[in-house]
Amino acid sequence: MKKIFSALLLAVMLLTSTAAFAAYKEDIPEGADLASVKRLAIAFPQHYKVEDTEPTADEFAKVIFAASRVARCYVISYDEIAANILRDTGVDITALSDLEARKIYNENVAKYADAFLTVATANNIKKVQFFFEVQNAQSGEMVYLLTTQNGELGKNSKDYLKACENFYKQFDKAAEKSIKDAAKKSKKDK
Repeated sequence: MKKIFSALLLAVMLLTSTAAFAAYKEDIPEGADLASVKRLAIAFPQHYKVEDTEPTADEFAKVIFAASRVARCYVISYDEIAANILRDTGVDITALSDLEARKIYNENVAKYADAFLTVATANNIKKVQFFFEVQNAQSGEMVYLLTTQNGELGKNSKDYLKACENFYKQFDKAAEKSIKDAAKKSKKDK
């Protein structure tokens, strides 16, 4: 009886600590081709600073790009995309409202990348929830979504960086799996 209780207690502790550390949900629509994403652009984040320790939306865009050092695909910063749009269209999206900037960004991003990443936060709760959505730059269709909530991370740039690094790692794993699945399918079709 004592051994059973100890085993149950250990299982509960492991499950609780794992759930408290990081809970995530991954969604990949059927037919999404993650392997074709060679150049990933960062869209302006949907983030509003709630606490003093948090980064502003501008700072968070830089954090998302800094985290890309762990990514396997080529990542293009929001600032670079904005500069390219300004150069090619004469429109400074950094001076526009969020809605207008997002519209022009979406219309032009396919010239520079295969897909783009939008990060949204739900940070008005105790545990910050992150929504990482990757969309096809040509069609705008979602190709990958990762929702994470991590009880161990605080509301600061350092911990937001960790969450973003986790996204890139998960996205890379999903892309690798996509490549392997495509190879298996190709072998079966032959």
